[in-house]
Amino acid sequence: MARPQPHPNPVLLCFVEFELDESNACLSRNGQAVALAPTPFTLLCVLARQPGSLVTKDALLDAVWGHRFVSDSVLKTAISDLRKVLGDDPRHPRFIETVSRRGYRFIASPSSALSMPPASATATAASTPSSPSFIGRTDEVARLQRAWERANGGERAVVWLAGEPGIGKTTLIEHFLANLGDIACARGHCVEHYGAGEPYLPVLEALADLCRSDPTLPALLRAVAPTWLLQLPWLSTPQEKDALRRELAGVGPDRMLREMGELLDRYTEQRPLMLVTEDLHWSDRATVQLINYVARRRGRTRLMWLSSFRLAEVVALEHPLSSLRHELRLQRLYEEVVLDPFSEIEVADYVALRSTSLARDEAFVRALHERTDGVPLFVSSITSEVMDPKDDKTTIQARLANLAVPENLAAIIDHYIARLGPEQRTLLTAAAVCGTEFRVETVSLALERDHSSVTSACEELMRAQVWLTQSRTTNVEETIELPYSFRHALFRQVLYDRTPRSLRTQLHRQVGAALERDRTTGLPVAASELAMHFDRARLPMIALRYYAEAAEAALLHFSPDLCIGLTERALVLLMQAPEGTERNSLEITLATLQGVSAFHVFGVGSEAKSAFERAYRLLADVPEHPMRGRLLHGFGYLLGLRGDYALALEVAERAEALSCAANDQELMLAACIVQGEVHHLQGRTKTTRRWLERALAIAEPLDIGTNEVFAADPQVMLHGMLAIELVRSGLLEQARVHLQQARVRAQKLRQPMTWLVAAWQEVLIEVRMGNHVRVAALADDMQALVDEYSLALGRTACRWWRGWADARRGSPSDGYLRIREAYEEHTGLGMRSGASEVLGYAAEALLLAGDCNAAQVELQEAFRVGEELGERVYLPQLLLLQAAISRAQGRPDAGIAAVRRAVEETRAQEAPWLELQALVELCEHPDATAEDLQALATLIDQLPETDGTELAKRARTLILAAKPA
Repeated sequence: MARPQPHPNPVLLCFVEFELDESNACLSRNGQAVALAPTPFTLLCVLARQPGSLVTKDALLDAVWGHRFVSDSVLKTAISDLRKVLGDDPRHPRFIETVSRRGYRFIASPSSALSMPPASATATAASTPSSPSFIGRTDEVARLQRAWERANGGERAVVWLAGEPGIGKTTLIEHFLANLGDIACARGHCVEHYGAGEPYLPVLEALADLCRSDPTLPALLRAVAPTWLLQLPWLSTPQEKDALRRELAGVGPDRMLREMGELLDRYTEQRPLMLVTEDLHWSDRATVQLINYVARRRGRTRLMWLSSFRLAEVVALEHPLSSLRHELRLQRLYEEVVLDPFSEIEVADYVALRSTSLARDEAFVRALHERTDGVPLFVSSITSEVMDPKDDKTTIQARLANLAVPENLAAIIDHYIARLGPEQRTLLTAAAVCGTEFRVETVSLALERDHSSVTSACEELMRAQVWLTQSRTTNVEETIELPYSFRHALFRQVLYDRTPRSLRTQLHRQVGAALERDRTTGLPVAASELAMHFDRARLPMIALRYYAEAAEAALLHFSPDLCIGLTERALVLLMQAPEGTERNSLEITLATLQGVSAFHVFGVGSEAKSAFERAYRLLADVPEHPMRGRLLHGFGYLLGLRGDYALALEVAERAEALSCAANDQELMLAACIVQGEVHHLQGRTKTTRRWLERALAIAEPLDIGTNEVFAADPQVMLHGMLAIELVRSGLLEQARVHLQQARVRAQKLRQPMTWLVAAWQEVLIEVRMGNHVRVAALADDMQALVDEYSLALGRTACRWWRGWADARRGSPSDGYLRIREAYEEHTGLGMRSGASEVLGYAAEALLLAGDCNAAQVELQEAFRVGEELGERVYLPQLLLLQAAISRAQGRPDAGIAAVRRAVEETRAQEAPWLELQALVELCEHPDATAEDLQALATLIDQLPETDGTELAKRARTLILAAKPA
């Protein structure tokens, strides 16, 4: 390999106690010569030639070693040697500063003139392409440059680079970025996956990349994007992660989109950002959704999001990116740059890098273009194959003429595979099983080979510039060895496909075992990756355990879609597992996680119910299953929302029995809560209070907060639920105490779902008290929570309560529309719990609007639904509403009959507050009897906590008016 030529402007520089004289190859300290090997000396000269400026690793490799035939580790060694000679501490540098993951900077202040090009010439040199081998693409580079200029001006630019394999997408990106200098740049890659792809993988890689180069980003993540902070676990302590998970329990995936939008807006206020995501044809759906969101987001953002993909694969495989391309193109929200093959002129330019005489030979260039179709990777491979500096032009031309024409790139790769030695092929085959990127340690363990010998083999393959390169995307610290990666994904793909199935199976088993060992040393190995390897290794039980772990991790990271994908694959694989307790246990885990995820994605429909039922049936075989709490509480809660109250009580009773057998207080708590919720909806006031009081006695010492079973704090939930029953019982002062306890604890916990539950229960009380002003305020608070945190629960309820308040505040028609739209959406998701009450709100709004007939139709629907579900909690109010509609229709007798039925229903429900409402209305009627008034007087004396309420005042006025003078 030829050494670099001497620089035309040699460095002559004094800094601190050193003098550097490049022309005389001399470094001295205080006048005494310092021994320094040639490579570190040249490295020092290159750095000193650009004082205060970042010199990238690529630029240093080119300048010092002449070409990229060596790895980053060689550069690091030279830097280390140089620092030792200079006495420089990398943690507190005086001379050479490390710019994490990007390069180095000479920071010593010169104390005499520096011989180098003028400033204008330096600026020009910095803007020229860093790679002398870059050919063509002038128009494409110009388009990218214009997009970056727009981004600099505050106009977000979403740009897609499309082309076929080997067309030069990555090369163009590298060239373009190299010309931009020291900018904020974050890069991530999509990887070929098996089954569901890891959500936001390239974006998370890019964020990690940016965090390492910009120490201000983690703080910004904490402030505006906590859901994304959770995806980067090394940025938080275990305690911080636990607190974040609790705070974000119940948050929907949509929150992640909004947070990323805000993060990009805030970050780019300080400096423009280049976000690069490569190979979108392998992207997960979440990343595509995020691109769509960012492209449509309004406002000033100094962002350019540059992505690449294989056009044919996106179109042919109906990738979600295909439809997005069409939508965004119609709205002119992105720009697409399509790369074409090289022209004959560009092929000639490429050949000129190796031989100017051959480049002028039109016949040779034309023949090379015809054999390669101008595909750059093809051109490079064929050129390397036929050209040898030792041969003359005629020999090279003859070799090209005699070369068999490969049908495609895969055929070229087959040719290279055939030229591998046995040891090299074994190593690369194992690497291909690992993936596009691999660690030497993993391959060494899998093949049971010495680490140093595998490293040497990888270095040799890298120097050949065909198979491998060294990744520069995941280096966290200078001391960590970088992984290797295949130069082109096609090389890895073809090699993997050409490996016999039996050998692939064996290698997946060995790689999986090696990754397990890596994991025990603290290296981050994803459970989904292990699941894939053991799945392909035909070891279903091991694979299933990792699928379960990966599915649970997906839920923790707000990715229910991924969880569903993982559990679907695992439940198919389950058929290959031997029958027995372990298989049943895994099936319970997987089906429960699928049920929870389906609930988040699809609501309470058949998908979630079927999954929970599958796990529920198997629980008898594994009654001690660790996920039984999540299963039974989740299933009971889902059945309650669906209005399947009898089955919900059956699940609660089973949970109670299991908790008694195992003395499991958390499971007993879940059973009590489900019992309380169902009995409340069925109108059993005293029974509900008993269950809730029992649950609260369990919850207080447990002090759970939120966890995988309870998305909202049980104590807040129970205080609020109990307050509702105390109001129904006429114990208003006691209800206020519990409501205040719920508010205080919710404020202390600062957890969105818990806040929402507290507001939900308070609004139910205020509706029963008839306080429309407070209901409107609470509904608006709930709407803000739902919007900010993407909480699926509450999305409809806050709208129908706002409609109820609007109807009572003078806008009944608008209120009715709000109520009805929210109700349709709610029931459309399969949720029928509380349906009779909401239909009652709609009927009341129509009555206030003066449309008695329509109100009667709505009310009859409410009665029908309540009867069908066995839902009686709101029946007294429905009967009073029937009385009001009958009076408005001129049917007073029907009205008084409805009121008397309401009185009977309140007594059956053991709900004195509701009975007081019905008796007051009854006694205000001219046909009220002395017995009715006596019943009212007796009841009001039994409810001292109602004193001061408007209802109590009306009651006492009626009683006084009835007394003889």
